[in-house]
Amino acid sequence: MSYAALHFQDLPLTCLLARDGVPSTQAAALLSQGIREKSHLTVVNQAARQLNLQAGFQTTRALARCTDLLLLDPDPVAEKSAQAEALAFVDSLVPDFELTTPETFLLDLSTLLIASEADWSAQTLAASSFLALPLQIGLGPTPDLAHLASLSRGNQALQLPLQDLAQANLKNFPLPQVSVLKLWGLHTLADLSQLPRQGLTERLGPDLAHLHDVILGKQHRLLQLHRPKNHYRIQHLFEPPIASHDPLLFMAKRLLQSLCKRLALQQRAAAELRLTLSFENGAAHARKLNLSEPTLSAEILLRSLHTHLDSLRSPAPIEEFHLELIPTLPRHSQHQLFSRGLKDPNQFNDTLRRLADLVGSHNLGIPHQLDTHRPDSFHLTAVLPDLLSGHKTPPVPEIPALNHLPLKRQRPPISINVASEKRGLYQHPLALLSGPHQGPVHQARGPFPLSGSWWQDTWQEVQWDIELADSLLLQLTFTPPKNWQLTGHYA
Repeated sequence: MSYAALHFQDLPLTCLLARDGVPSTQAAALLSQGIREKSHLTVVNQAARQLNLQAGFQTTRALARCTDLLLLDPDPVAEKSAQAEALAFVDSLVPDFELTTPETFLLDLSTLLIASEADWSAQTLAASSFLALPLQIGLGPTPDLAHLASLSRGNQALQLPLQDLAQANLKNFPLPQVSVLKLWGLHTLADLSQLPRQGLTERLGPDLAHLHDVILGKQHRLLQLHRPKNHYRIQHLFEPPIASHDPLLFMAKRLLQSLCKRLALQQRAAAELRLTLSFENGAAHARKLNLSEPTLSAEILLRSLHTHLDSLRSPAPIEEFHLELIPTLPRHSQHQLFSRGLKDPNQFNDTLRRLADLVGSHNLGIPHQLDTHRPDSFHLTAVLPDLLSGHKTPPVPEIPALNHLPLKRQRPPISINVASEKRGLYQHPLALLSGPHQGPVHQARGPFPLSGSWWQDTWQEVQWDIELADSLLLQLTFTPPKNWQLTGHYA
C-alpha cells in the first residue's frame, strides 16, 4: 500500500456540529440558501442517513420523517477555517499530497518509513482527535483505489455501495447510470468489477469503463501535488472571547507542532516568532520574539510565547490571535575542544527575556568599560546570538591594580557631611560628620584629582583614601563646589 486517502466526511456540516458541541448521534442537516420552508437539504450527517434522509430532500419532507432533525445554515467562515486546519494537519504528516476535494486528501506514503499501514492509520486517527471531525482513512496501491476505500465505511474500496458513490458526486468517478446498475442487480463496486469491461463500454459509455479499470488497479495516475505558499502562519478565532491566556497557550501548542513539522519537511527552522492579538474592545497587540538560535522544537517556541504572555496585561478579552514563524536555514555548529557554548541557548534567551521584564530591557546586557578615567564608566551591549553559541567574546582589557587592597565600591555612593579645610587648590578632609562611618580622620592619602570631557559634559572630582581611628580604610570623593560622597571601603 503506497497511498492513503484522508476523507473528512460531511465537512461543511460536521465543523459546525463540532463547534457547537453537538453529539454525533444527533441527526443534523445543512440547508440551502433561501427561505427555510422552500429550502432543501444539501449535506446530511451519518445519523441522518441512518434515518433514510438524503441530500436534496425538501425541508418539510425531512422534518416529517425526523421531527428532531437539527437544521443548520451554512457558515462559509467556519467551513474555511476547518478546511485550513485539516490542510495544516495533512501537511504535517507527509511532504507530498493532493488536495483532491475540499474533504479528501490523497497522500503518497512511499517516502515514509512506517512499521505497518495499520499502525500508521491508528496513529493518524489519534493525532487528528484535536480536529473533532469524523475522519475515514483508506489505503490502496493506487491513488484512486485509496480514494474509493476512504469513501467506504468498511475502508475497503470493493465494499463501497454504488448508491454512496453516486451521492458523493465525484468528478474522478462519474456514475450517472446508477439506476440502471441497480436494475441489473449491482449494489457494490465488487459487483461492478465482475462485469466485462467491453460490454460496459458498449452499453453505458466510457465513464464506467474508466471506473472498471480503477477498481481492477489498471489505472495509476500521478498525484497533482499540493504546494502551499511559503509562509508559516496560523490563526484562531475564539468564540466567545477568552479572558485568560491558558486557552490561547493550549491552542498555540497544537498549532506550533503543525508548523514545526511543516518547517522540518521543508528543511527549515524557526528564527523568529511573531504574535498578534486582537481584543474585544478593538485594541491590538503585536510583538516580535527573537530566538537565540533557529529551532524546530515546539516546546521552545511555546516557552518563549508563555514568557511573553506572563508579562502581558490584556486590556480586554482576546478575540483572535495570529502566529507566524519566520523560517531560516538550520544552524550547524562544530564543537570546539577548548571552548564551550551554552547547553541550551534558547533557555538562556528565555531567562534574559524574563529578566528584561523585571528590570527593563535598557538595564540588561553585557557591561563594557569605556575608554575614560571616569570611575564606573561603562556601557551595556546586547547579548548577541553568537555569544550564546560558544563564539569568542570580545577581549577585556587588563587594568593594572593601583594598590594591593581590594576596594568594595558603594553603589550608589552615599552623600555625607565632611569637615574639611582648603589647602592650596583642594579641600582636605578632617572628620566625617554623617553617614555609616563617623569620626576624625586619622590619616589621609591624596588628593587624586580626576577630570575629563572638557569638550562636552565636563566632569571633575577629587578622590581621597582615608583611615579612621579604628583602622577603617575608606575612599571619599569630593565634587566641587561642596559635595562629598562615600564611594567605597578597602577590605
